[in-house]
Amino acid sequence: MIQIAEPAIFKPYKRINAFFSYRNSDHVNKDGTIPGLNTGINTEAPHDEVDRNREMYLNATGLSVDKLVIARQVHGNHVEVVNKPGIADNTDALITNQHGLVLGIQVADCAAILLADPDHEVIGAVHSGWRGAVAGILPAAIEKMEKKGADPGRILAYVSPCISINRFEVGDEVASQFPDQFVDYSSYSKPHVNLSGFVREQLFNSGVKSSNIEIDERCTFDGKEEFYSFRRERERAGRMLALITINP
Repeated sequence: MIQIAEPAIFKPYKRINAFFSYRNSDHVNKDGTIPGLNTGINTEAPHDEVDRNREMYLNATGLSVDKLVIARQVHGNHVEVVNKPGIADNTDALITNQHGLVLGIQVADCAAILLADPDHEVIGAVHSGWRGAVAGILPAAIEKMEKKGADPGRILAYVSPCISINRFEVGDEVASQFPDQFVDYSSYSKPHVNLSGFVREQLFNSGVKSSNIEIDERCTFDGKEEFYSFRRERERAGRMLALITINP
């Protein structure tokens, strides 16, 4: 049986379905390129293997792979409003108000952020690593949701497991791009960044209420059995997949 996380923040709203896939270490791929339920279109695994894994995952959620749109992520700050399934190139955030369309974001240490305004029926999915975070991908996505009719005060947000401050060692050139309150300069030999804390602050500053935010604090680097981690596994890392949709 495939293990899948279901964010609690969306559960009271029957029109919104959201999921986050685990590594599922026991899953055996035919080709065995990357162990587990790898769903990454940008990994070393054969495309047909990734396609099978993705279809298996969506079937387990009750969603249709034929309705899925995935971002081909580039660690930038471009937000794409999407209206049909497929692959959205060169973007790190997807926004839609189309019922039944499934938005997908792939991660392995970066944060996947799922957003929904259930009242105005606008949803979003955001890929936020350090580059996208400092480039403002999350505020840009919320602004684009507003233009589609969403109210930031009504937006619900889920932040997936990502690399923790304990493991996110960076150089001075990266650390300097974050506010000092999200960088630990004293506990380690090099600076460490609090990515999920910075993402939370961006949500606050964009008008999202603290009571409407769910953050999974688990660390992808430390959770070897549960999560892929690019920093731990490099090119051998698979990807988890965060999904959100508005039911028709």
